Amino acid sequence: MTSTSKKILLAEDDSFTQYMMGEIFHTLGYEFEIAKDGQECQEKVHANPDAYGVILMDIHMPRVSGVDAARNIRSAPQHPPKNIPIIAVTADSDYHDDTTISSSGMNGYLRKPIVASEINAIVDRYCAAQ
Repeated sequence: MTSTSKKILLAEDDSFTQYMMGEIFHTLGYEFEIAKDGQECQEKVHANPDAYGVILMDIHMPRVSGVDAARNIRSAPQHPPKNIPIIAVTADSDYHDDTTISSSGMNGYLRKPIVASEINAIVDRYCAAQ
């Protein structure tokens, strides 16, 4: 099992997706927290920025969207949270493009439905050196 020194923060409003991704995280041996929307994600990151190695961010969420949350996190004056990797997790094909993702303040994207190997690759890429 792979282990990270920092948690994954999953920003996702859909309870089924939260459950399924949580099961993948458990299987892979990752610590994680869930934020139910972009507002809660921002609050968690600003309250404890050193806790997270990567943020997996749904794009379409109530209160604050994933794009708005990512932009808010990127506007923080300090590092972290400004430099925490943010990965869009979405079924919206408009966000399956590196240029769109980059202009949204994110480092990459994963297409839904997610599979364990894709999460493992993201964690290895962004959290291995944490």
